[in-house]
Amino acid sequence: MNPDLEAALKALDALMEARTRAEAQQRRAIYDSKLEDVLEKNPGLSKTSLHSALVKRYSVWVKKGSKPSSLPPKA
Repeated sequence: MNPDLEAALKALDALMEARTRAEAQQRRAIYDSKLEDVLEKNPGLSKTSLHSALVKRYSVWVKKGSKPSSLPPKA
């Protein structure tokens, strides 16, 4: 998967798991930043269509168990 799209998916995941309003606002800013990174490299894409595509892909990603582990990787 494209690293920028994967980063956006991970940011969306973090946003979906926010527990407080403040946490959600902070994570939303990160997610928006990741969307902007993708949009810079794909000028013909709109933010709305990118978000919609990521939300659809997120569902598949979670169902396949590709959700990142909350445990840190072993050294």
